[in-house]
Amino acid sequence: MIDWVTGPSLKSFSETQLSSIQGLFKNETGEHYIPDTIRALPIPIWKGNLILVDEDSPTDIYGVFWCLRFNEKRARVVAFVINKNFQNQGFGSRAWDLFVMYARTLFISEIQLEVRANNQRAIEFYQRRGLKIIGKLENYYSSGLGYVMQGKI
Repeated sequence: MIDWVTGPSLKSFSETQLSSIQGLFKNETGEHYIPDTIRALPIPIWKGNLILVDEDSPTDIYGVFWCLRFNEKRARVVAFVINKNFQNQGFGSRAWDLFVMYARTLFISEIQLEVRANNQRAIEFYQRRGLKIIGKLENYYSSGLGYVMQGKI
């Protein structure tokens, strides 16, 4: 069964898992990350560190939702990407909802993230969840302009 599970420390990912994650970013966003960059992300082991896997074969990773606590009341989404074969099936909404439920138990009331300006589907996804564009990020992504989005959860 494919579902979101709490991910391990990024430092403990196997080479196969890192390769899956690299492929996700490259295929779905066009961004290229080396394994050391992925391992260095400061994502703690908590329910803001989710990976989409087949629970019977968790080596292949079909999505990541990585979030960290930015301050006492705000969390920041560091990465949110899902393999195109698993998009439009509710997995994105499920990851978001799982995190929001957990964040509220920690009294986190706001969320912030960065998104490519040309990723209209993602922008609309976040807007449906109450986020608004609050700033522009020139040259943040290799393909150009990004937006900072923020909202209440």
